[in-house]
Amino acid sequence: MAFVVEVSGQHLQHASLHKMDFHRVKWLDLEDPSDAEIAKVAEMVGLSKHEVKSYLDRDELARLFETEHFSVAMCKAPLVQERSKFITATTVTFFVSERLLISLHREPVHNITEARKLPEKELLQLLRRGTSELLYYLFERLAHEFFGRLDEVEAQIDKIEDVVFAKPEQRTVRRIFTLKRTLIYFHKALAGNRDVIVALQKPEAGKQIKHKVQRRLTDLYYDMVQLLDVVATYRDILTGTLDIYLSAVSNSMNAVMKKMAAYGSLVLVPTFITGLYGMNFRFMPELDWRLGYLFAWGLIVISLVVLYWYFRKHDWF
Repeated sequence: MAFVVEVSGQHLQHASLHKMDFHRVKWLDLEDPSDAEIAKVAEMVGLSKHEVKSYLDRDELARLFETEHFSVAMCKAPLVQERSKFITATTVTFFVSERLLISLHREPVHNITEARKLPEKELLQLLRRGTSELLYYLFERLAHEFFGRLDEVEAQIDKIEDVVFAKPEQRTVRRIFTLKRTLIYFHKALAGNRDVIVALQKPEAGKQIKHKVQRRLTDLYYDMVQLLDVVATYRDILTGTLDIYLSAVSNSMNAVMKKMAAYGSLVLVPTFITGLYGMNFRFMPELDWRLGYLFAWGLIVISLVVLYWYFRKHDWF
């Protein structure tokens, strides 16, 4: 679906992909574009249709390169899968020239969707300052989106820690590994975005980016570095939480084995006593003793009481 806006005097005007005034500053956003729209973009940027289509691939690496009239910045944005709610990353490609900014992506991207919903006056001001300013704004909102998603990850980690310490469950492991997968995707995405921002700061690389915007990209660079540090910290926390979970499960298993051993002992000793006196040896003095029966029962009861006291004292029950 194509979203096209352009500056028309003091107003913001919506336009069509096939009817655009290339003398005006404009933003073209394409979400899950059709083959015809991809072909039109390829014609506008001077690349083959196959190349432009490949930039929609979720697994494309983040990078920056130059064409004859455009700086092309490929970056990563958070993506929440609708069914599983698993958070991964998707590719967003920006084609930047002096008067045209094209954003290309397969899935809905939150920061771009929010930018499209900006009040007309605010979006007009961004476009009037140039496509570089709008690109910077979208990158800034992208960083904020990563911060927001990592806040959600932190909240889930807190819940997992509470469960691990209170009552370890099998599904806890699945939740830990799901979050670790998310953080792996985030680390790869943020490292790529950081490299793109570094490249954009170089005059020979980001030729279509205004110099004053290039200077401000330093703030975004430090945002990416901070996000990478947060991701690394959360991965370490999850690794530690998994170790605690495994220790808790091992301790729980040891406690179960201790109880089984204790109950087994309570059964084994009476069984040994009754088996001993049930062997019917010819010469066994207790068999001819008048109190032998009561003696056997007394021995069983005393052994059970002693064992029970011992196991209770050592917290085996």
